[in-house]
Amino acid sequence: MTHVKQVFTLIFVGLFTITLAACSDDNAEQAEDKLDSLKESTSNVFKDAKEAAADATDKAKEMAEDAADKAEELAEDTADAIEDTCEKAKDKLDMEDKDC
Repeated sequence: MTHVKQVFTLIFVGLFTITLAACSDDNAEQAEDKLDSLKESTSNVFKDAKEAAADATDKAKEMAEDAADKAEELAEDTADAIEDTCEKAKDKLDMEDKDC
């Protein structure tokens, strides 16, 4: 959202500057240069915003993968604990022929 505000602020300031500069015939060439500069700056801001979004997406994917791995480990640990508890209960109740 900050990048969007920066882009709109940059565009607004650039257009205002160009409008003022274009009002004078002597400054028409300067206005064109400023417009080119504005286009380049805007392009750079959009490029930076796109890279930031890609980085955020990559980080979100990594976090999701880490969470999935931890959930899988937790499920395996829980299953092992349940089986161990069942085996202990079987031993205490002399129920060797029953499966856990």
